[in-house]
Amino acid sequence: MNSAVKDSLRKEAQKIKKTVGFSFRNPKWVESALTHPSYRNENRCPPLLDFDRLEFFGDSILNYVICRHLYRLFPAANEGMLSRLRSILVSRKILFRVAQELHLQSIVKLGKSIRPQLRFAKSKILADTLESLLAAIYLDNGLPKTEKFILQHFKSYFDAKRLFRLDPNPKSTLQELSQKQWQKLPIYASELTPSGIKTTVAIGKMRTATGFARTRQESEEKAARLLLRKLRQELVRRSNKASSGKKLRKTF
Repeated sequence: MNSAVKDSLRKEAQKIKKTVGFSFRNPKWVESALTHPSYRNENRCPPLLDFDRLEFFGDSILNYVICRHLYRLFPAANEGMLSRLRSILVSRKILFRVAQELHLQSIVKLGKSIRPQLRFAKSKILADTLESLLAAIYLDNGLPKTEKFILQHFKSYFDAKRLFRLDPNPKSTLQELSQKQWQKLPIYASELTPSGIKTTVAIGKMRTATGFARTRQESEEKAARLLLRKLRQELVRRSNKASSGKKLRKTF
């Protein structure tokens, strides 16, 4: 191996160490995790583990660690609440954010053929790469270090209020809440305006919200997210009022 290749590998190893916070004992794990199939298909690569298999394994490890932490963090939450929080935390939206915060885009190897698609496929590629990297960390360093890495980089997202604001599927969440609290389905009404699509969502006559966006789907999601915010505030007020009533009854 000539000096130029050695120098390139050393710089690459340093960049990876800076990203994940530690060195890999066996470089094949991280090299496999950070070599996208598009790159492997276009270049002569040394024998590597399958990226998609690592991604599959990393997804399972992530779900386990997230579930375990949520179970401890929210002891009063029921199964439905825990499932909702878990689904948001492991969604592509959150994985993409964490991957960007880790600057994975600067160390993953991508083929030339996929670069023109990055504008539309970037979030999926980086989310998949993060899951693949988690599997590599586990295989090289074990579960304790992998769990520490996950909890460190997902720490800022372990907040129920923030998670619900980032909910990738607010329409589904709104439907579940509406059926549980009022036994009704949300009704959506959309219309085209000069500035885009305007959507109003309603649960009965009193609970409504309106969203504007370029597409119908985006406007429906915005409306659902706004109504969810209103409904949670309403439920909190109702809960506080009920608590105050109990205190008054105890007083008298």
